[in-house]
Amino acid sequence: MKFKTLLFLIGLLTGLTSCIFTEELTVSNDGSGTYAFKMDMSEMLESVKDMSNKDSLKEPEVLDTIVFFKNILEEKKDSISKLTKEEQILLKSLESLKLHMQVDEENGEMLMDFIMDFKNISELKDIQNKITMAQALSDGKNQENNLKSKADVEYSFDGKTFRRSVIMKDLSEEKLQEVERSIKQSSSFLEGTIYKVVYHFESEIHSVSFKGAIISDDQKTLKIEVPLDSVMKNPKWLDFEVKLKK
Repeated sequence: MKFKTLLFLIGLLTGLTSCIFTEELTVSNDGSGTYAFKMDMSEMLESVKDMSNKDSLKEPEVLDTIVFFKNILEEKKDSISKLTKEEQILLKSLESLKLHMQVDEENGEMLMDFIMDFKNISELKDIQNKITMAQALSDGKNQENNLKSKADVEYSFDGKTFRRSVIMKDLSEEKLQEVERSIKQSSSFLEGTIYKVVYHFESEIHSVSFKGAIISDDQKTLKIEVPLDSVMKNPKWLDFEVKLKK
């Protein structure tokens, strides 16, 4: 099955089959690190395989590639130059992003990871919006078709205290209703979909304000797993603080 066909079929199944989203951060004591937003669509791939022609003689799709968004922006520079200055600045902010795609059709594996290295955690400002834009750019789709959110996320770290702060957007009543409709319309997709938070620190963790967070044996990694629909309805749920031992 060709990869473009594979993506098309998966797009049709997005509202029918659950998947796993993982927000993974590795943070050094100096505030530098790596951010990754991971999508595990292996279950969707299994559904696609059931829909495909089982008698096909074609070899199963295997793919392992990295896409650099700075290259995509260069390819699309002519069309980008026709956008507003504000839109051009937003797109330029995607230059440091890369997309790692892994597909193993025979073994039912499909992973897509958006990755960004940073020197200071302040560089993660608007990262969720950047990921949404990157998805739209890589898929060739309109950003407006993506699932909308009523909150932004900000990260801060002073070497001892890390904070994931959820900031509710100042939306008009009309815009808020639009977001609520978007979440409701996506309820079938959200049901059964898991959102994971995995944070790795250089120093040991002293405490986490999120009730139910799991700390690794070496006390340097925390894991949180929640239903995505609950997070979409109540983004503040994932507003928490991590204190490190010094």
